[in-house]
Amino acid sequence: MQFPVPQFTEVEDKIIGSLSIKQFGIVFAAGIVIFMGFSVSKSILVAVFLFVLFGIPALGLAFAPFNGRPIYNIIPKLISFVGAPKVLIFHKEAHVMKSMGKMSDAQLSSPVKAEAKAPQDPQANLREIQELLRKTATEESDIAGRLH
Repeated sequence: MQFPVPQFTEVEDKIIGSLSIKQFGIVFAAGIVIFMGFSVSKSILVAVFLFVLFGIPALGLAFAPFNGRPIYNIIPKLISFVGAPKVLIFHKEAHVMKSMGKMSDAQLSSPVKAEAKAPQDPQANLREIQELLRKTATEESDIAGRLH
C-alpha cells in the first residue's frame, strides 16, 4: 500500500488573504497599538510617530526575509541563543595535567607549544608509552595512598 508523501511542508498556510496567521498577528498587533495611541491622543502626529515606532518594524518583521526565512521565525532562536549559557573550555590538555598536579599556574597561563619531534621507530614509541603509563600508575597510587 502506498501513502502520499506531503509536499511543500515548509510553506506556511495562507489563512487571511495572502497573509499567514503569524504575519496577520504581527500586523494586527501593531495596528491595535497605533489605533489605541491615536484614540487616546486624537493627534495625527502621534499616530505617525507610533507608525514609525511600531508599524514599520512590524511590517519588516512580518514580510522581510533574512537568508530566505521569515524574520519572525529567527527571533525566538536569537533570543534563546543570547539567553543560553555558553561554556568555553580552553587548554583542555593543560586542565587535565593541572588536576594531576604536573603544571603550575604560571605554566598554564603561557600558551602551550607543541614540540616537533623527528619520526622515531615504532619500538621507541612503544617504550615511551609504557614508561608514561608506569609513571602515571605510580603517581595515581601515591595520590590514592595520601587520600586514605
